[in-house]
Formats: sequence, C-alpha cells, structure tokens
Amino acid sequence: MGNLVGQSNTSSANRAKLQASLRELRDYWTKNGVAPWPVPLFTPDPNEPYWLSQPEWIGGWNAFEIYRLQLEPYEWAPPIARICQTISDQYDREESGLNYVMAQLPPNHDLLEEFDLGSNQWFRALYSLLKLRSDERFEGWDDFVSELYDWLGPYDGLRIRMSDVLYNAVTLEWHWRDMSLPEAKQEPIWSFPKAMAWIATRDYLALARTGYFRRPEEEGDEEAVATDGVCKYNTQALGWLHTAITYCHCNCGALREFGWEAFKHCTCISIAWEDLVRFRGGLSPDTPELVFGLQEGWLSMTWPDGADEIRFLRRDILDRWPARPAEQGPAPSIEQSTAAGESGCREWLAEQFASDPEKRRSKGDFRRAAMAAFHGRVSERGFNLRVWPDLAREHGRDGAGAKKKS
Repeated sequence: MGNLVGQSNTSSANRAKLQASLRELRDYWTKNGVAPWPVPLFTPDPNEPYWLSQPEWIGGWNAFEIYRLQLEPYEWAPPIARICQTISDQYDREESGLNYVMAQLPPNHDLLEEFDLGSNQWFRALYSLLKLRSDERFEGWDDFVSELYDWLGPYDGLRIRMSDVLYNAVTLEWHWRDMSLPEAKQEPIWSFPKAMAWIATRDYLALARTGYFRRPEEEGDEEAVATDGVCKYNTQALGWLHTAITYCHCNCGALREFGWEAFKHCTCISIAWEDLVRFRGGLSPDTPELVFGLQEGWLSMTWPDGADEIRFLRRDILDRWPARPAEQGPAPSIEQSTAAGESGCREWLAEQFASDPEKRRSKGDFRRAAMAAFHGRVSERGFNLRVWPDLAREHGRDGAGAKKKS
C-alpha cells in the first residue's frame, strides 16, 4: 500500500510540475502576441487510396518509421517527439505555409486542453510531454502515447512535407561537423563499421557519425538488441547511416522504385558490408554481421570476440574505393558565415525588431535585409539556424504562430 501511495504522490507532483511548465509556455506566447496558426484539416477523397501523395508529402507513419530507425529501439515516444519537433520548429511558415496536414485531429490530453488541438503550438506542447524522463511521467502517459501511435499508424491521420522530414532525419547537429568531422578526416586507421560506412557513402561525415563500436559494457545490460550485438548507441548510428544511404547515396534502385518507403528495401548498406568482407578475404569468426530488424524499427550489428582488432589502413580503403570526383564546372559561390558576422547580425536584428514594434515585417524580409547588410559575413543557413532562433523567441518572433489581430 505504501508503494502505491508513493507512486500516486510522485505522479501528482510530476503532473503539477508539467502543468506549470506548459502554462509558462502558453503565457510566453500570449505575452508576445503569438497566436497558433489555423489547424490544417484536410478531407481526403474517398476514391483516393493515398491522400496528398508523393513526392511532396509523406505519411506520418512513414515519418515515424524513418525517425524510429535512429532513435531508442522499441520506444514509440521518441520518434513521435521528432515528428512534433519537425512541425513546431518549422522556420518558413510565412513563406511556404504549414508543413503538415491532418485528415483527422489527433487524440488529446487534458494537460493540453489550453492549446488549440492540432495546431503548431499544440504539437510544441505535446513535444514537452513526450520528452519526459521515466521518473517525470504522469499516470496514463503510456496510454496516451499508444493513442498517438494509433493515430499515426492504423488511422493514417497525418501528412508532413517530405523535405522537412528528410532534413531532420539526415542532417546532423553542428557538433558532428565542427568537432567529430575533423577527427574523422585525420584517422589513418579505420574500424570495420567506419570502412563499411565509407564504402557506402564516400562521405567523411558518415564516418564521424559512425563513431566507436563496442558491446554493452556490463553483463546483463539490455542495451544490445541483437545477440552478441553492439550497444544501443551504435544501433542508433547504424539506423542513421542506413537512412542517409537510402535517401542520399542509394545505388540499388530502391529510392527510384519504392519512393519514401525505400528505407525498407535499400540494400546498399548490406552490399557495402559484403564488399568489405570480400576485401578482407571472406567470412571469419570475428567478422561483425549486420542484423536487420526493420519491421521492429532497428538495424544493428553483432560484435564477436576479435572484432575490436579488425582494422584497415585508410589508404588501402581509399585505393580500392576512392572518393568520388568533384563535379567539374564553374566554381560555385560559397556562402560565408563568420562568428563575428553572426554576432554583429544579432545586434543588428535586435535593433530591427525594436524598430518594428507592431511586428509587420516577416522573417523573410529580415533575412533578405540581413543578407544585404552582412554580405559575405553571414550565410542564409547561418541566419536561419544561429542568428534568428534565439532572438526571435526572445522578441516573440519565432514563427510559432500567426500574429494576433487587433
């Protein structure tokens, strides 16, 4: 009885804390005059088996499966949270409109009732619920996640702009490029997974993301999803690698034949594995093997005794699988974005916000003006990812919704 009372008190405390956090988020938007965008409901044609078809749109279920490959195995909340993030963090709403459409509204929860169901702000609040740690969750959390899962899957209630899903699925955060990439380029000795990643992509960034492979460190640790397999972190890296290969480096024809479901059919990663095994002289007891659990949402690898000792000289791999030649033609104009330029642009943007108290100017207008004022010092990508977000949130310009009408 004591344990049940303690759990109930913990759940109530977690609920109260979450309510306060969501109220703070809502009050922030209210204070800055940011209203949610109209909920994008769409009535499908009953004669069309697949509403809002490819290539512009992807079903919410396929987006879920693509994200699930590179997140926590067997967990539903993380990929649904990534979908919420893709919707709520959209930065080009004013220029392109909303990046999602729904055939029916998603299930709601009483904690979210103060947000317009299905709006971009509702998805941002839902993201907060889905990212709760196990010790922060409230009673009924698992049931609510299951309802969201059904809405995405069997009920087929969501479409998302594919370019945004693909960008979020494949693009790596800044630290991979700024910190891990330089080290990956300098390594003269490659492990089996890194050599395999190179064969499939010819991209050093893929090597940086692949990282160091190992088994779970403790006996009985349930991180591994494959028998004698690598740890959970490596499984997630392989899921990202398979996704990046499928949509950016596919040579097996799966993308052309199966469209956005190509991740279920692309064989490029297994072909790269086979090429590397043959290069090494064939199968041996210490050869790591790919283990596919795509229907369950993961791709992993065994790590037998001796796998740590398999090494390849970078030069040997590059001699056999050289980097792809750069395309010839006029030298492209390279966007430059310096730290000093972006710092100056932030000061400039704060002044521009102050001179537009009625918030009549759009993000696109600010961006075009910034590109002209800081030409050669701030790139469009630098403005979108590093200059705009924090300042926009601080000044109520983050595009979380349309401005309230007076």
